[in-house]
Amino acid sequence: MRDRLRKLLLDNLPYKVTAVILASMLWYIVQGEEILEVNKRIAVTVAVPDGYTIKGPTLRYKDATLRGPRVLLGQYMEGKKPLEATIKIPPGKAGQLRYRVDRENLTSFDPRVRMTIHDPYIVVTVDEVSGKKVPVREVIEGVPAQGYMIEKILIDPESVNVTGLKADLAKVNQVATEQINISGLKQPKVFEVNLLKTGLGEVQLGINRVTVKVAIGEQKINKKFASIPVEVVGSDYLTNVRPQFATIVIQGTPGVLSFVKKADLRAFVDVRDLTPGRYDREIQVKIPSETVMIETHPKSTSVEIYNQKRLR
Repeated sequence: MRDRLRKLLLDNLPYKVTAVILASMLWYIVQGEEILEVNKRIAVTVAVPDGYTIKGPTLRYKDATLRGPRVLLGQYMEGKKPLEATIKIPPGKAGQLRYRVDRENLTSFDPRVRMTIHDPYIVVTVDEVSGKKVPVREVIEGVPAQGYMIEKILIDPESVNVTGLKADLAKVNQVATEQINISGLKQPKVFEVNLLKTGLGEVQLGINRVTVKVAIGEQKINKKFASIPVEVVGSDYLTNVRPQFATIVIQGTPGVLSFVKKADLRAFVDVRDLTPGRYDREIQVKIPSETVMIETHPKSTSVEIYNQKRLR
């Protein structure tokens, strides 16, 4: 049995080896001539000249079908990397533009392979890059603790540079911060907050974060003091004023105002260097420290200076 197998294998060995080689060559030729179709993606880069930009992504994708012999398509069958193409926008072109993606746009593509690009057109909006500075607006959420109020809000920086398409920038008047929660605050606090691009279109911000300082103080109230005598100062002559009394409204914390009395306020008109006659003069006031002047009524008074010296 073993001799028979040896005889079968070794008899006419050169002819058998030649037959195997010829069969392999024939298989390779047949495989190489086999026509195949391969589906591939094309990554299309839209390149714009300096000083211009496009609306939307600069990288777009198109689907294509490649057809050709197996020997040529082998390089496109291996791996999932898409084909690469570039659409170059010439200088001076702006507005909504339409371009066809073709094999001439592809990098290192074998011209012997047939290619069909499905929906080969790309529509892009091109415009000049512009920039401007707009204010930053804080977005406050909540309220301070009971008895406290916001005294001042400082934003650093107060404005931000934005760049993008001219059409988009025309609609941008301010940039808002993310919400700043001040619920229950009793003392000043500094917040580091992000700027929001919501509703701004495809613009770029010069910075992404700002510092917001929220000054919190005791809640203030107004208090009115009536019948404050209006004095005349700065004259050696006898004088008379009409009206003779004023009402003063000041502002302060409840704790401070509880100690303020009518005698702590003063209303007066300065007639220094005026000669005898009748004049309308603004009423000036002096109020206690830690209070703020809100209103004086009336704001002015009529002063009559007589041609008669005061008795000293």
